[in-house]
Amino acid sequence: MILEDYVAHMNNGDYEGVANLFTETCSFDDGGARTIQVDDLVVKGRVNLKATFQSVFEAYKVRAEIVKLNANTMEYDVYLGETKLECIGCATLKEGKIAEYIVRPR
Repeated sequence: MILEDYVAHMNNGDYEGVANLFTETCSFDDGGARTIQVDDLVVKGRVNLKATFQSVFEAYKVRAEIVKLNANTMEYDVYLGETKLECIGCATLKEGKIAEYIVRPR
């Protein structure tokens, strides 16, 4: 499943692998860090998403653990260093790639 691949790439610090799961014109809206008063991370396009994940992986030791997985949604915990973010994500797929991904706290 594509969301399992997403988590695997996150756990490996593989920003290119993450970006390659998305369409060229993707929309990424991550509000998972609202619980720690961090603004939503909103990114348009695969190239920008790749650069964003590269920056995040350089700034933090990132890991994720799936709590519950469905076809296009998952509940998961993301760790930025020692900070745990309990998230839920929903993907809209187009031709086998993620066209839109929305993350919110759970």
